Amino acid sequence: MNGFTYYAPLRIIFERGAIKQVGQYVARNGSRVLLVVGKKHLKESGKLDLILKKLENVKKIESVVVFDKTEQNPDIELIHEAMDMILENKLNVILAVGGGSAMDLAKIASICAKQKKGVMELIRDPALPVLSAYPIICSPTTAGSGSEVTRYAVFNNNREKIKMAMSSESLYPKVSLIDPELTFTMPKSVIANTGFDAFSHALEAYTSKSSCPITDAYCREAISLIHTYLYESYSEKSDRAMEAMSLAAMFGGMALNVGRASLPHALEHSLSAYRPNLPHGLGLSMVMVPFVKRACKCNREKFADIAYLMGEDISTVSLDKAAEKSVDAVLKLKRQLGLTYTLKDFGFTREEIDEMVERTFFTMEHGLKNSPCEFDKEDIKSIYYEALEGEL
Repeated sequence: MNGFTYYAPLRIIFERGAIKQVGQYVARNGSRVLLVVGKKHLKESGKLDLILKKLENVKKIESVVVFDKTEQNPDIELIHEAMDMILENKLNVILAVGGGSAMDLAKIASICAKQKKGVMELIRDPALPVLSAYPIICSPTTAGSGSEVTRYAVFNNNREKIKMAMSSESLYPKVSLIDPELTFTMPKSVIANTGFDAFSHALEAYTSKSSCPITDAYCREAISLIHTYLYESYSEKSDRAMEAMSLAAMFGGMALNVGRASLPHALEHSLSAYRPNLPHGLGLSMVMVPFVKRACKCNREKFADIAYLMGEDISTVSLDKAAEKSVDAVLKLKRQLGLTYTLKDFGFTREEIDEMVERTFFTMEHGLKNSPCEFDKEDIKSIYYEALEGEL
């Protein structure tokens, strides 16, 4: 067994109705609040008014400024706008209630404002991992990104057609209020996309070169929960299934902090850099099968275990065959969720793919190195080509 280091300074409150405690936890960390939300979901559900009332009822909280422009795969220009709001209004605590995009935007705006630096300037700063940010509180409204428990945040630079991940210990939320009830109103497409994102986190962190016994336990539990409850949450939207998926997403996010992502996320980042309207989880679903076909040969024991956790019978087959059954398991999950799209459906061409391969090595080289197999540019190109045509 290789040695490992594990560090995750997280206060997690996981329960239905947890969002009602938002005022007290925000007040412990600051008095002037930037509230980052999506464009419609919280308003239409009435939850935004509830959150604002909870904040207003706490005497220590002096002001709340709402940022409600969050887009899927947020661009640096939008992050800079949120940063400016923090600085102009002298805000000192950041609250994000939304999906992965809202939480990531809030995290990056927080550290940028604290350091008074733009996103690209900060990403190049070698001291980034230890630079301070304003305190961050997160409450997810989807069950997938895991951003509520990670030191990571992802952003787009649409002008340059790149998508990158930022990592810093100060990006860990001070408090994570995981209220499964906030996810109950997700549309089916969002359940499918975010659920597959959670699955990807668990699969990648479990099979990566950075995995360790602690993260393995998180990953196995996440994969088991996803196998049992993701389709039920998608098809029936039952409360118990939605709650279980919030737990699975949390476990997947916690595993990422040490196990980290690998090639699928590196591949997807290039996809949604070129198509900002492409949901992250959907992009992952397009490249996952070609990845697993190759990667299962390099970590047979764990891919065989994934097949087992996903309901495949591996009792009478060799280890090689058992590992290959993980491909069948991923295909079944995709079919259940209606994730049958190809890169062609989003207008990708072979010419664009050739260009993306170079960017993949630039924007997420650590993900490539963390993968169970060694992948060169031709390997990546062939995976993209398979995703262009699809396998279903």
